Amino acid sequence: MAAPKDRPQLGPFAILGLFFLGWILIPFGWKIIIQNSFDEFQAPFWEITSRISDLSNYWGHQTDSKKTLIKKNRDLSRIQADWKIQKVRRSELENELNKLTTLKAQIRAIETSIGLDSSISYRPVIARVSHRLLSDWWQSFTVRKGTQHSLQPNLGAISADGIVGRLSNVHSSSSEVELVSNRNFRIVASFSGDNRPVTFQGGGISPGGRPWGMVFDVPHDLQASEKKPLLLVSSELGGTFPDGLPIGKVKLLEESGDGLFKTGKVHLPGNLSNLAEVTLLIPAVAIMP
Repeated sequence: MAAPKDRPQLGPFAILGLFFLGWILIPFGWKIIIQNSFDEFQAPFWEITSRISDLSNYWGHQTDSKKTLIKKNRDLSRIQADWKIQKVRRSELENELNKLTTLKAQIRAIETSIGLDSSISYRPVIARVSHRLLSDWWQSFTVRKGTQHSLQPNLGAISADGIVGRLSNVHSSSSEVELVSNRNFRIVASFSGDNRPVTFQGGGISPGGRPWGMVFDVPHDLQASEKKPLLLVSSELGGTFPDGLPIGKVKLLEESGDGLFKTGKVHLPGNLSNLAEVTLLIPAVAIMP
């Protein structure tokens, strides 16, 4: 006969089973409320971790060695020399700007005369990334800004390399950015130099860590290869991003199942999952003539 201390302890398993049973019985609406409350609770901790990292990086620069400071001064001298060259070209650029301003005014006048809708302007808002969720099925960022900064769902997020994603959930001081590589991400796009609309959808992250997507409804006359890839860009028809923002490159197009269009794999920027900050696009008042 086994001693009492050798008998299996069923108490913890019973408590765990009651917990799962209670979670299953909770209405779906309450589960959503609990999830949002949990996200709000976690956001300050992610923000603190991100700020500590920024502070550590700052003090790391403060303790640079003499050799590092000399290198930075050399880089600064090069930047100053480049600035002088840019200053010489300033007058030329100002002349070009005046020409572009005149052409823009003429385009607005034409749009008004034929009744076209005015283009939407955007106000950029920089947001630091505080948390990353990069699984096989879902890729997202959490940024340190929310409704307090006039953010709302479905706003676009971009970086220097192009489209990053769009806001899916917005809280008071944090927001979740659904990345362009996520399988639920789908927008209207076009190829650079060709304004015919196509459809882009995120595909996930490959085993090598490279984000990718798919493009559908591509016209038959377009060709792509390793040496001459096609650049996929955003289209204003999607309603989230302005025209011309890079999405990724397509190196091969194949016949689709219906035989009417082509499909292809879109290679997204490799540093998409390592971004430290993103730019959020808030629609401003439409440009008036």
